[in-house]
Amino acid sequence: MPGKASCQWDTSVQLSYEERRLETPLPFTGANVVGQNQAPFATRIIEGAGFEDFAPEFAKKLCNDLGETEAADFDAALELVKASGTQLWRAAVDRVQGARQLKATETLPRSDDRMLYWTRTQMTKILRQWAPEWAPTAEQQEALQWEFERASRGQTDIDFPEGTNVRRMLVSGFDVFTLGVPGVPNTGLRNGNPSGATALEMDGQVIPLSDGSKMYVQAYILPVSYGPFIKGMQEDTVGPWMKPGPKQLDASISMSQGGRNIFWLEEYNGRFHGSSAGNDGQVFCPSGTRLPQVMLPLGTLTTPGAAPISEVGSGCNTVTPERWYGIDTASQWIKDNPPQFSKATLPHEMMLLANTQAGVTRPLGATSEGTEGFDVTWHTNYNYFPDCASTITATQPWHGIVNKMPAPETVQDPDPSWCSRSGGGGDYLSNESAYRNTLLRDLMGRDIPAGHIHIPVMNYYFDGNPEAGGGVRDDNAITDEKFEGYRTAIVAQGRNLLKVVGESLIK
Repeated sequence: MPGKASCQWDTSVQLSYEERRLETPLPFTGANVVGQNQAPFATRIIEGAGFEDFAPEFAKKLCNDLGETEAADFDAALELVKASGTQLWRAAVDRVQGARQLKATETLPRSDDRMLYWTRTQMTKILRQWAPEWAPTAEQQEALQWEFERASRGQTDIDFPEGTNVRRMLVSGFDVFTLGVPGVPNTGLRNGNPSGATALEMDGQVIPLSDGSKMYVQAYILPVSYGPFIKGMQEDTVGPWMKPGPKQLDASISMSQGGRNIFWLEEYNGRFHGSSAGNDGQVFCPSGTRLPQVMLPLGTLTTPGAAPISEVGSGCNTVTPERWYGIDTASQWIKDNPPQFSKATLPHEMMLLANTQAGVTRPLGATSEGTEGFDVTWHTNYNYFPDCASTITATQPWHGIVNKMPAPETVQDPDPSWCSRSGGGGDYLSNESAYRNTLLRDLMGRDIPAGHIHIPVMNYYFDGNPEAGGGVRDDNAITDEKFEGYRTAIVAQGRNLLKVVGESLIK
């Protein structure tokens, strides 16, 4: 057992693109501003949720006021960051689910998901600036960041009971995203992500099913950046539970934020990346000649201020980790390895007809059929390259039917000769999470419900429009009644849909 080591802080180290947003405020001047709070948005959201102690306590564990650390070698540091990451995750889950006592100073409702992302980012900054005397190598520094990320996303505390009268469901959500340029005040900073809120709400839940069995739900959060996906973060999280065994999954559902006022049950997931940047600023398929076979040279800069491309295989098509698929798909492009499209195995008809809207209060300004909740549709559209060597694309359209099954002839599988341009859920990381999840199901030969639920957008604030809820627009506000109403409704109906998937497991 190592003793103590000396340590200090290197505040000159280059911060990550995401960490450089920590000091950025919301707009505090202009026609659409009422409040004039110039404090960094991250500070406001973290204090509003009562999470302001996590980063300072983490810093003291890494290097106390005497300039000493008990993380006297790499192994000890690894255990410390894992434990601190897990502590943050559990606190976020407990706050959302009512198990964490609120401080008198907290101003945000329990349902808020945003404190997890911003507190994590504070802590990765601290870890990056930590300089112990044993001088970790670049590879060790990267490993410490990686393990902290995974632990703070709930990816390492997943566990399920054994037994035959239990059902096991794994659910993923995403970080907040579209956060703007670091240092530039913008309203994107205050975005929440209802899929992340749903994951925090569902983690550890035990749901009784109609046959007397119980469905045990575990959840985790994914980053909105391409790099962790190409490194296998999702496979390393889902794969061990997808394998046959006494704790094997009965359902694996990925979730993300999609369109306005509607739940999309995605059918087709594409291998292609679009041109949207991740939270880290990187773009894997930049503007120009966007073709499936395009791979970016290492060192490519895709966004000013962002880190250069550092992973072999980064480009317009998703590649898969060799440790899971047994073949190198990153060194050179292979058209059908991995496949251009993957498909869902969700109980679509049950989910469409279950009236998951019932009892869900529709938020201000939302529109759908009926008077409660949101519409649900089987989202069967996709885009493709008829000729994989040509930039010309074509579309298989969405049928437009909600809350019931569409005509069978409107649902058509892609032709094997085509290359994907986008899945039903687009060409961003939500589509990638759906693709990787369902691909793992196929790799393991599992006949289980696996697929993606694109849940409605929640980032609507009062804008003064009477038809959209009225209210006073304030771009300096970190929350308002309309914003919170969307989150509450979306999470409630999302939970209902997940229970329908559980009921479909009853034979």
